[in-house]
Amino acid sequence: MSRKSLSFIVVLLVLLVLGVPGFLISRKYIAENLNKKGEALFIEKKYDEAYRLYEKAYAWYGKSSRALLGMGQSGYYLAHYEEALAHINGSIALDSLQKTAYFYRGLVDFKLSRKEAALSDLTRAIGLDTLYAQAYYQRGLVKASLSDFKGSVEDYRKSIELDKENIEAYLQSIQAKSAMDDYRGAIADYDKLLTVDLNNEEAYVNRGYLLLNINDLNGALADFSKALSLNPNNIDVVFNRGSVYAKKGDFQSAMKDFTKSLENNHKTAKARYNRALCYMNLRKLDDAFRDLKAVTVLEPDNTDAYLTLGVISSMKQDFAGSIPYYDKAIAINPDFAEAYFNRGVSKGNQKLHSEAVPDYDKAIALKKNYAEAYFSRAVSELNLQKPEPACEDLHKARDLGFKGADDLIAIHCRKTEETVK
Repeated sequence: MSRKSLSFIVVLLVLLVLGVPGFLISRKYIAENLNKKGEALFIEKKYDEAYRLYEKAYAWYGKSSRALLGMGQSGYYLAHYEEALAHINGSIALDSLQKTAYFYRGLVDFKLSRKEAALSDLTRAIGLDTLYAQAYYQRGLVKASLSDFKGSVEDYRKSIELDKENIEAYLQSIQAKSAMDDYRGAIADYDKLLTVDLNNEEAYVNRGYLLLNINDLNGALADFSKALSLNPNNIDVVFNRGSVYAKKGDFQSAMKDFTKSLENNHKTAKARYNRALCYMNLRKLDDAFRDLKAVTVLEPDNTDAYLTLGVISSMKQDFAGSIPYYDKAIAINPDFAEAYFNRGVSKGNQKLHSEAVPDYDKAIALKKNYAEAYFSRAVSELNLQKPEPACEDLHKARDLGFKGADDLIAIHCRKTEETVK
C-alpha cells in the first residue's frame, strides 16, 4: 500500500471517529428544538399539535425526559390518561427529580381514581419545591375527595398564600369549610376572595347564603343587593332577597321582590305563596287569598297553601268558611298537626267545643309539646264544664311557656286545687 493511500485511510478513520459523536449531538439538538416548539404550542393549549412535536423529539433522541414529559402532559389534557401515565413514568425513569413530572402524574392518578397514588405524587412534587402553589391546590382537591376536609383547607390556604389570585383555591376552601359546617371560616374566605375579585357576583350570592346560615340577615341582604347591582336579572337572588326582607319584617320590600320574581316566571308557586304571606302581614287579605288560590291551582297538594287559606278565612271572621281548607290540608297530610289545631280553633270560635276537642287531641298526639293546643283544649273543656282536665291542660300549657295560661289558672283552677287538697 502506498504512503498516499495509507494517509487517506487514516484521515477517513479520524473523520469517522469524530463524526459519530457529532451526529449524536445533532440529534439531541434537533430534539431540543422540537421540544421548545412543543412547549410553545402547549402554552397555547394546542395539545394535539404539541403532542406530535414531542413525539418527534423523542424519535430523534430517545433519552429526552422532556419529550416524554411533554407527551404525558399533552396526553393528560387530551384525556389519554393511561398513555399519559406511561410517558410520565418513562420521563421519571430518566430524571427522578422533576417536580412537574410528579405533579402531572398526580393529576393523571386522580383522573384514574388512584387517589392515594395521586396524594403521594403531589406530596413528592411539593417536597421537590415547597413553593409549588398548584401542587398544594391539587393536593387539596385530592384530600377533599378523601373527606380529609381539614387537610384540604390547609393545602388551599398554602396555595392562596403563594398565589393570591388563585380564585379556585378560595372557592374550594369555602366548599371544604362548608362541608365541616365552618360557615364563619367560609365567609372569611369569601371576604379574602372579594379583595382580589371585587365584582364576583357568585361570591356575593354564596356569601349571602352563608350569612343566612349564621342568621346575619343584614349581611345577607347587603350581599344579595350587591349581587343584583352586578346582575339585576338574577331572579333566584331577587327571590332570596325577598325572603330576607320578609324575615326582617319588611314585608313591603319583600313583596316587591316576590312580584319581580313572578313577573319573570308567573308560574312560580313558591314566590306566589311568599307574596301571599306578605299581603297577609300587611292585612291585604283579599290579595293574599287570591295568590294562595293560584298556588293551589299550580300545586294542588300544597298543604301550607290550604292551611293559610283557612287562616285568612279565620282572620276575616269566616270560621265556617275556614273549615273546608283545613279539611283539605288534613286529607292531603293526615299528620298535619297545625291543620288539626287550626280546625279546632275555628270550631271553638263557632262554639262547637265538643267537636273542637278531638282536633286538639289529634294535634297534641302529633306534636307532644304543642302549648297552644293544650291551652285551646282547656278553653273548650271549660266551656264543656270539665274543669279538672281543663286545669291539667292549663298547667301543661304554662309549663310549656304559654303565658296566657296563668290568668285562667287563677280564675278557674284554685277552687279545683283546693277541692283536690
